[in-house]
Amino acid sequence: MQHRTQTKNQRAEQLSLFPDVPWPPPRVVSVVAGWRLAVTGETRLAVWANVGVEALRERYSGNERTAATMAADARRLFRYLQATGARELSDVACDRVLAWCWAARPDPTGRPRAVSAATARQRQRTAFVCFEELARLGAAIEPALVVGQRIPRPARQVSARPLTDGEADLARRHADTPLVTSRRPLLLAGGFGGGTATEIAALRLRDIDLDAGTVTFSGKAARTNPLDGWSVAAVQRWLHNQPEVPDADAPLCVTSGMDLFRGAQSVSVRLGDVLREAGLMGRPGVTARSFRLTTARAVLDSDGIEAAARFLGAVSLDTAAAALGHAWRDSDA
Repeated sequence: MQHRTQTKNQRAEQLSLFPDVPWPPPRVVSVVAGWRLAVTGETRLAVWANVGVEALRERYSGNERTAATMAADARRLFRYLQATGARELSDVACDRVLAWCWAARPDPTGRPRAVSAATARQRQRTAFVCFEELARLGAAIEPALVVGQRIPRPARQVSARPLTDGEADLARRHADTPLVTSRRPLLLAGGFGGGTATEIAALRLRDIDLDAGTVTFSGKAARTNPLDGWSVAAVQRWLHNQPEVPDADAPLCVTSGMDLFRGAQSVSVRLGDVLREAGLMGRPGVTARSFRLTTARAVLDSDGIEAAARFLGAVSLDTAAAALGHAWRDSDA
């Protein structure tokens, strides 16, 4: 009893001397669990799955958000592998892992939605790190073999171009979803209104004047742009379907509390989803920027390069002309 008391006192003293050191120390739990499984010759995937998830958490214990995200992805990976027939470590194959990396996920309406290359690369990274941890803990698995070659980053796309009238109409049709509270129409309204992804993410309800048919963007390129008839109707329809009147100062197109950087990423991805579902994303020059360039091109044709530059919030006429593929020095006075 005296020895046990001394041990507890010594541990308490150690923790008081090193208050920032977690107990048990990082990686101890997974290392011990992996050692026990390796000694017993365990090969069942379901048993090693829990160790792999815990090892990921310990590896990224210094960043709670990263640890939680990767652990959640790792659990999805193991569920997918088992659902596709993998029972033993030896059943984990490259084709199964890559299929999970590119597996579609449901959108808010429950329909399967293809993942982006960036998401697939992140999933592959999670799989590699997870299997790397398992190999270090004694699991009979080769991370490089089961994950396969790294999913390449897409080649840098050529400059975005405006959508044709037919392409713009097709995108508008795919923006209307069965989920009446979806913010897709708002995203397209902001895009056709000339906003960048960051400007759309910063939009508030007070920035839209439905009576005047305008949208106001703030920031360095503060300006008020006209909205087309479809955009005005889309915003009106969205407001009509809300159970209560939205806060005029709350973000209109992204989740409240999301910083502008993440908000801009979310806007770009969701605009890309509209183009992808409409079958437009693979066409040369079609990107999320194409929405704002479409209306800017119409402004250029009707009112000239200066009006188009103001619409885009461009810092110079040359910048606006380059974005629109217009040789303004040769054609404008």
